[in-house]
Amino acid sequence: MAQTKIIKELRVLQIVPQIKFGGVERGVLDIHRYLQGKKINSYILCESINNELIKKSELKYIYTTEGIKFKNIIHYFGLNKKLKWIIDAHKINLIHISSRAPAFIFYNLIRKHSEIKLITGFHNPYKGGVFKRYYNSFLLKGDLIIANSNFTKNYINKNFNISAKVVAIPRGIDLDYFNPKKYKSTNKNLIKKKYKIPENNIIASIPSRFAYWKGHKELIEFLNEKINVLPKNLKIIFFVNKNNQKEKELLISLCSDELSKRIITLNYTKDISDIYFISDLVISNSNKAEGFGRTIAESLAMNVVAIGSNLGGVREQLYNFDRKLLFDGSNKTSFYKALKYALNRIEMRNFNSRRYIVDNYSLKKMLDETLKNYYS
Repeated sequence: MAQTKIIKELRVLQIVPQIKFGGVERGVLDIHRYLQGKKINSYILCESINNELIKKSELKYIYTTEGIKFKNIIHYFGLNKKLKWIIDAHKINLIHISSRAPAFIFYNLIRKHSEIKLITGFHNPYKGGVFKRYYNSFLLKGDLIIANSNFTKNYINKNFNISAKVVAIPRGIDLDYFNPKKYKSTNKNLIKKKYKIPENNIIASIPSRFAYWKGHKELIEFLNEKINVLPKNLKIIFFVNKNNQKEKELLISLCSDELSKRIITLNYTKDISDIYFISDLVISNSNKAEGFGRTIAESLAMNVVAIGSNLGGVREQLYNFDRKLLFDGSNKTSFYKALKYALNRIEMRNFNSRRYIVDNYSLKKMLDETLKNYYS
């Protein structure tokens, strides 16, 4: 595919597996709404959507495969037929793919349309054997590759031999949504009551989904071991899938009797800024490098103390702000050192991190840069 395709009148289709609560999906919606606001034709193709996140007026711009997975090679021709119809119906001239599976399954069709500029979003340091590297490589076949951090860009350049241009556009935070000032007249205890959270506690939140690589198991092991030295009024929020009772049971089974008394489980929520508002501390404990790590930037935008693993995009964000908030994920001593430092910052009540996010990780900056690269 040609490396330079200048487009004057954009007609954009973004492709992502699902529109749910994840950071990648949120970015897709942010871009879609930004383009619509600029009167640019914008559409989304995905497997399924969470209706809580989509406005009714947006449904006509979102196409689904009705649950058929992009990874399901049996439906290769049916999926490509649907994409071809969308391309023809809306005269699509730019496709932005933000996942490996659709990049793999749609690449040959898109390549046949020489008028279409293909942009891919590379969001993690994908690894694996020969087959995995081949599979991952389809995210590197675009006319332009957008990495979600400098860490991810450097990973691509170091591990893949590619000719396409790679640009780093860090994920952007909606500073209107993640803004503590919008709660100025709101009593925290009212929101705590809504989520059945006790008043007068220090609240630590782990806003990531319950998954092995998110480091929940290791985090619980750390807390189990030192539970007696933690503040007596410390409560810890974990998020679980409300439709997966086994997920909640597994989480509680990992906790000691004493720690289980401190645990609060909540369902995933679209009102995540409420959780940051009532939180004193956010913990990101991924045991593998994340491309970006939105929970860090979101919590800092809300002036909430955040600690995180000294890896990938999380390191990139915290190292340039306050490296004492970083810890080595497998090192208990390092974790407790960062936790103690964070608790001291909370007690001092002088934590101000929002300006750092405004200057470096605003949604406006991300969207403006994305559109600039769409046109370039």
